[in-house]
Amino acid sequence: MRDQDTTAIKCKECGAPSYFDQKSEGFVCPYCGSVTPWASGDYRYTLDMIFRHRPIPLVDGLIKLTHVGMGETAIKDMRSPDEMKQRTSNLDDLLYGLDKGTFEKWDDREEITFECPFCSAKITGFSTQSVFICEYCGNKIMYSDVFESGEYGENLVYGHDSNMYDLALPFKVTRSKAIEQLLNLVSQNRSDFVEENIEKRIGSELQAIYLPYWVEDISVKATVGTNCGQFTFYQDRINWARPQCTLFDIYLLNELNPWDYGEAAPFTPAFLENDARIFAPMNNDEIVTAPYRILYRDMPDMIKSAFGVNEVKLLGWVTNLRRHKYASVNLPIWYLDKASWAGESDLQIRMAVNAQTGKAAALFLEAGKKDYTRTLESYPLPKMSDECTMYSPPLPVKYVKSPFLFKICDEKEVLGKPRSKFRMLFKD
Repeated sequence: MRDQDTTAIKCKECGAPSYFDQKSEGFVCPYCGSVTPWASGDYRYTLDMIFRHRPIPLVDGLIKLTHVGMGETAIKDMRSPDEMKQRTSNLDDLLYGLDKGTFEKWDDREEITFECPFCSAKITGFSTQSVFICEYCGNKIMYSDVFESGEYGENLVYGHDSNMYDLALPFKVTRSKAIEQLLNLVSQNRSDFVEENIEKRIGSELQAIYLPYWVEDISVKATVGTNCGQFTFYQDRINWARPQCTLFDIYLLNELNPWDYGEAAPFTPAFLENDARIFAPMNNDEIVTAPYRILYRDMPDMIKSAFGVNEVKLLGWVTNLRRHKYASVNLPIWYLDKASWAGESDLQIRMAVNAQTGKAAALFLEAGKKDYTRTLESYPLPKMSDECTMYSPPLPVKYVKSPFLFKICDEKEVLGKPRSKFRMLFKD
């Protein structure tokens, strides 16, 4: 890269360095407060996310659950026959099949080095980047043509650019911090990480990605059979992030909740600071069934943990999904794919970090043998705004009277002594 091909992001008013700020849609000078807006004028206007939560009415001490009604449908396992094949496949093969042009551009990209126009230190990056950061002085440099036009090169986005969402949460966790979190996760769960050189892979293969999500509320009323009896419970998941890209394991991605949408800002790919791969939303059957597959997987463990039971069988449920308005958002993630040598039948380890909060997660997957996750919260826990992901505890409920009025039960009311016929209930 030649120096004349780059622009130092410099305050036009006082000459000091200006810093990227997504909410301002430009570069803010911390010294005089002036803003240098992004040059392009043809960005789509982005409306603020509108949250449409459903209050739960209280009537004479009873909760009114009209939205989940009285009846329950039998719970079906909605996993597709080839789900395991998809989950155990190599990410590069999936990317190549989705978007050959973008895959080849990333595969052929070059590492570039040039001098920082502020301090003359060496800056190293990749040909797919638009914004470069000098690690010595902290200033940011861009390609001049990108700075002037706001346009980014072809094949930066996997999928169709026209489908991309207009909002994003910014990367707040650096690559070095994400690596530290994953190494801590490995250290705390050493017996799970049997793969050799996992620490080395974390340091060399971790990549930044932006994935598309829908933000929704979901209410669930479900009946379960347990070793201590059968009961019905109710749960709300508020501002739940539902992935809109099925190339990445949805069960691993779900572990990255919670997210804080109070920090949502316009998404402009040309001005991304990280060397991040960007993914447009997909449209397939797996997207439609994703929330039910996630619930089917994680609700039994949730009930075991909440009520201290050993065995759980989902018997029937009613669900109510409510998507917020303008609630399509790109979420920042640090991602580590399985080892390149791991085949479909081998134990595969994938890891991810919520690049907003620092929460880390690992998935251990071996077809027909192992399929579980481990997580590590960041410390200290980040402060969240009112519009963040929230899970209510599962509440035991019992129908009392019309219209749709339920009593919140004490745990002792619904969990009796183990029943000898329980094994028959679980018979396949």
